[in-house]
Amino acid sequence: MKLRRLTSKPRGLLRDATLLLGLILYTPDVRLMAIGGVLFLLGTALHFWSKGCLVRNWTVTTVGPYGLVRHPFYLANLLIDEGICIISGVVWLPVVYFIGFLFVYLPTIRKEEAYLTEAHGDAYAEFARKVPALLPYRLHALASPSGFALQNLSREGELFRLLRILAIPLYFLLVGAVFHESPADEVARAVVLWGSAGAAVLLNAVSVLLRQRLRAARRMTQEPLQEPGPSNGTTAT
Repeated sequence: MKLRRLTSKPRGLLRDATLLLGLILYTPDVRLMAIGGVLFLLGTALHFWSKGCLVRNWTVTTVGPYGLVRHPFYLANLLIDEGICIISGVVWLPVVYFIGFLFVYLPTIRKEEAYLTEAHGDAYAEFARKVPALLPYRLHALASPSGFALQNLSREGELFRLLRILAIPLYFLLVGAVFHESPADEVARAVVLWGSAGAAVLLNAVSVLLRQRLRAARRMTQEPLQEPGPSNGTTAT
């Protein structure tokens, strides 16, 4: 079984479980939603930037966010998911998620780095020596070339995933409008309810359409759709 399938499934389950728990226990708080929203958007931007710089299967990527940390995609996931936890208003959920993150991601990082070191030898070993895994304290690296390219996003199939991620805050607005909003202002409640529902449906529908078109294009070129896998260098087989 491919390494990317083994390592991506627990990550997906962690996010799904976090989102489900957050929606079930959702306690609306405007300040927490604003703080969580900022964190969520920062993580989404880092996700987008990381995938736009990643050159998988050919070389060790060291430009853009990969000059800050070795695993910017995983740091992005941490920011996104912690943002979800804060948006939920459940005060203990960010702590519980972080513990889950350590249990799920640290073994994944160890497996991937062992594979990447074997695949790329001294090049990856030198990269790992200079660049931290997840703590972005090398801010001077932001001055290096970005390496961002839209074709990288296309190759990684990230646009449809990005739309699916952006729909997540809308689910909280929808749950809030259905279960938590006061009926005193029915007009505002209806706007939030139908606006968030419509936007969420639209984002997911476009995401599905993009994924289908990408799969069709890949079938014509015999190029497989990239699944989530090692966050640098190469895809394990």
